[in-house]
Amino acid sequence: MARKPSVRYWESRRAYMCWFRGRQRKLAEGPEDSPTGPTYLEALDNFKSLMAGLAKGYQPTVREVLETYLRHISVKKKSGTVEIRLRSFKPFVDYHRDGACYGEKVVEKLSHIDVYNFLEYMRTVPRRPKRKKEQKGRKPVTWGPGSQRNCVLGLNAAFNWAVRSGMIQKNPLVGIEKPTPSSRVPESLIGHNADQIEKNHKRILDASPLSYRPFIQALKDTGARPGEIAAATAADFEPSMGAFVFQKEATRRGERFSHKTAKGRDRVIFLSGETLEHVKNLVKQFPIGPLFRRKGGRPFRKVNIVDRFMKLQKKLRFSSLTAYSYRHTFATEFLKAGMDADTLAELMGNSPGVIRQHYSHLLADAKGLREKLERFKKAAAGKQSSSHVGVADSDL
Repeated sequence: MARKPSVRYWESRRAYMCWFRGRQRKLAEGPEDSPTGPTYLEALDNFKSLMAGLAKGYQPTVREVLETYLRHISVKKKSGTVEIRLRSFKPFVDYHRDGACYGEKVVEKLSHIDVYNFLEYMRTVPRRPKRKKEQKGRKPVTWGPGSQRNCVLGLNAAFNWAVRSGMIQKNPLVGIEKPTPSSRVPESLIGHNADQIEKNHKRILDASPLSYRPFIQALKDTGARPGEIAAATAADFEPSMGAFVFQKEATRRGERFSHKTAKGRDRVIFLSGETLEHVKNLVKQFPIGPLFRRKGGRPFRKVNIVDRFMKLQKKLRFSSLTAYSYRHTFATEFLKAGMDADTLAELMGNSPGVIRQHYSHLLADAKGLREKLERFKKAAAGKQSSSHVGVADSDL
């Protein structure tokens, strides 16, 4: 809920202040002299003017709503979520078209076509994205379908929250079309068959520092998100299951890792092969803190992982190699083996809908469909033959 505007004296600012539309507003600067002093009376006059503007139908700008929403989620969401939203919102509020800045638009004047024009610009004009920590070698990029979709979802979430909190009367983007994310492309895979995968995986391991190799092996064996492997601790390991178990929101203690699907269910990551044995040893070695560590006992951070795989890209000339390539390869091989999307969703911590969305090209694989059709026909022919035999016997 948005804070109700009221006049208060802030000693740190030496001024009477109020919260208005999610922002701090200075009403009068000077000593605290309520209820009859000149500073307080000036603050009251300014407060009344502010409220009069509100009563006349004051409409916040796009920038005010998005900045207020970011402050709201900064105390409720993970920092990664806030950063993703910020990456979408910052270029949106700074975008100019026909001499007008989107951030200064009154919310009720924002239209669907404004958003479509912005997305088209981001899709076609390469830019060098700004990061908290710049990563050397980053080339100018454009937004793909996933980034475009994240932007629309973020804007919708912000305006819906603004409606619920009373900042605006109506979400201007109700009914807007959301870009459809593309399927995971083959170029992002480690390899296209078992032999290629093993060969390329060995090359990746050989080109990596010793301290990174167990981490990379865990990515291959589990298909887990890199952040999940990096966050795993001894407390998350369940020996009886041979798995990491990240608890859902209702049962998780505050200091434990909050996984992507934390709201409704536990996230279970089954371990196997080299990774399972290695984790058993790491649990004894590091009873407190992250299990997988870099040289010197330092934990893996997102920037370390991204930087390492960028170096591997150049060294091995794998143009699309990222830490997530292992996750995509795991999913691809699982589905190519004839396994179902629902089981894969459980193993990967996704919903079946997400799996079908990103790997639809495999679920609709022509060769696989033909093989299933042929098996169905053979089975049907066998049943039909046996039923004919039954009829003939009954006639005797």
